[in-house]
Amino acid sequence: MFDEMDKRFEYLVEIAQSNQLSLDLIKKAYLKARDLHKDQKRKDGTPYISHPIEVAIILAELNYDENIISAALLHDTIEDCEYTEQNLKEDFNDDIFNLVDCVSAINKAKYVLDKDNIFEDMEFIKASAEEQTFKKLISLGKKNPGGFAIKFADRLHNLRTISIFEYPKQLEKVRETEKWILPIAKTLKCKYFYDEIKNECFKIVNKDTINSFMFQCDSYHSSNQKNIENLTITLKEIFADTFVKDIIIKPIYEFNIFEKLKNIYKNIELSQITQGQIIKVETYDVFIIYNNFSFKQALTELIYLIESKLYLKVININVDTFTEKTYLEVEDKIKNRYKIYVLTELEYITFKIGSVNGQNLDIIDEDNINELDNEIIRVKTRSGEIKYI
Repeated sequence: MFDEMDKRFEYLVEIAQSNQLSLDLIKKAYLKARDLHKDQKRKDGTPYISHPIEVAIILAELNYDENIISAALLHDTIEDCEYTEQNLKEDFNDDIFNLVDCVSAINKAKYVLDKDNIFEDMEFIKASAEEQTFKKLISLGKKNPGGFAIKFADRLHNLRTISIFEYPKQLEKVRETEKWILPIAKTLKCKYFYDEIKNECFKIVNKDTINSFMFQCDSYHSSNQKNIENLTITLKEIFADTFVKDIIIKPIYEFNIFEKLKNIYKNIELSQITQGQIIKVETYDVFIIYNNFSFKQALTELIYLIESKLYLKVININVDTFTEKTYLEVEDKIKNRYKIYVLTELEYITFKIGSVNGQNLDIIDEDNINELDNEIIRVKTRSGEIKYI
């Protein structure tokens, strides 16, 4: 089984090489993590090291540096292994230690109760430790923003592999995600992580009714694949030797499609959605990556080329409420709808990862982060467990 894990690590190395990162540190972190986790298994029976490898791959694919990738490989070693903070400090640099410390949960066995807090008693210790763990993440993450990225990637992979757990446990993890992870990602404008994580939560919560909807979305995209390929080729031909550096087309997330459909059909049922309804909303994001142009010039040129050579209908010009970026809403001759963004390469990176590059971290306040999600109520069950409804 470790051969398979080594192959996944080889893929990680390939990404790191293509991003021109230093490999020595990443390889050292992998060998240490593999050794520390060697006797541990995940719930599905796979070697535990598979999880930190996949977390590191998510971050490498988003062009994070060797310190963050190495910390991702080591992110559970203090929490789950007999590997102390001092060990980590001695074996690796301060940046990696700080990043791992940022995402390490508070040890419940060593948790000290706050006698001045009415919720701080033994029955509430799990919720108290969880709250303090996330407040620790927020506090340390301000100084080491890469810690947020590691936590987002960690939660994303856990949600992708959560089906092995009983369904109530899955819902509990979704509630925790909605209470802490999504509000933080939204505050930081981390669109990639927010969308990916929210989409996984959407699929888990609607497990019993989502199959038909997912089938309709998959069928729609499959039947439209040739059209998208032709559009990509046409765009690249039209923009060859122009201000455009790259063109990227991606399907819009299922949860987003459903939210848009609810605005059109107020009482729509997830299990009853048809392809005819899906086509009523935007189903693809198109990113026109440009350089050596002002935004106004690029947008003006884009509109001209769309109308004169692509024969796409420009329906509207809007501003994305999440990223605050302008986009064109357009429609092709077979009624597919697209959101077309015009971005520099740096803007495209920021569009995906938001402020976890270290900017605007003063907007996060551990005392009011949950105001972004004030519809969640904390309750105590008869067994003393904390649930969120």
